[in-house]
Amino acid sequence: MHTEAVGQADVVWSRITGLDRVMAVCDGDPSITIGLLDGPVDSGNPGFAEEALVTGAAVAGAAITRAHTRSGDTAASDGAATQHGTAVAGVLAARRSSGAPAICPGCRVLVRPVLADGDEGHPVARPEDLAAGIAECLAAGVRLINLSAGFTTAGSPQNEPVRSALDLAARRGVIVVVAAGNGGSLGGSSTVSHPSVVPVTSCDETGRPLPGGNLGISVGRRGVRAPGTPVESLGPRSADLGRPLTTLSGTSLSTAFVTGALALAWSAAPGLPGAVLQLALTGARSARRGIVPPLLDAVSLYRAGPLSTLEHRP
Repeated sequence: MHTEAVGQADVVWSRITGLDRVMAVCDGDPSITIGLLDGPVDSGNPGFAEEALVTGAAVAGAAITRAHTRSGDTAASDGAATQHGTAVAGVLAARRSSGAPAICPGCRVLVRPVLADGDEGHPVARPEDLAAGIAECLAAGVRLINLSAGFTTAGSPQNEPVRSALDLAARRGVIVVVAAGNGGSLGGSSTVSHPSVVPVTSCDETGRPLPGGNLGISVGRRGVRAPGTPVESLGPRSADLGRPLTTLSGTSLSTAFVTGALALAWSAAPGLPGAVLQLALTGARSARRGIVPPLLDAVSLYRAGPLSTLEHRP
């Protein structure tokens, strides 16, 4: 695994999580594919790493027919869903010199949009799109699924097809990382409560939970927290945007940080079972009692692999 120059490894989010140290020795391995269930992605942004964004056919011959990325002329719609999807993809798959976090540009990101622009300009999704997206990502052979998107549908975002899809992901050893949400509430959606997912809430630059990040029993027992204060990431290109960057914050950002840390750790030990890596991330559930999960520790996670090159610091 070669490493590019680490563009944002000296900023606070990378230091408090240990991602600065891991990114210094690893930029990811192409055998590790992340399924990104979010908005459309403007793949034409020059800040993306070469060959980082893929379709299902490029991963495992899966037949995914709808448009997963936007490229070419973007003068049409640069709505909230595309802004969000492109920004989350930039956290994971941007070039290290792009100005975005660019955690694991050596991995592959399979873009499967489940968000679209709603009537009020906010991204919306339907449960059936989520279930289909999970199924397609599994058919394509992903190792991780990143679900940073909030679901603003009427009713619960989890129905039986969604539950079944998450159950299948667990049986296949795929780690599903889910944003806890930014409602500032206790509890969460039934998707966050699914026993196999890793729910993620947000914290500030000192590691303290942000007021807007959802907390609860599921988050406290099975989740982690990661920085959610605003950072720059890639954005869709448009005539009124001086440079193709935008800002991302909240649990969407936190979730992408956790997914990126998992991807780097798995890149160091591709044969490691998903359950082992997930346990290294979250620890034993029986040891958790509160509603606030531990802070992401990317160094300890990376050391879960037997071939870790990170030295211990006193």
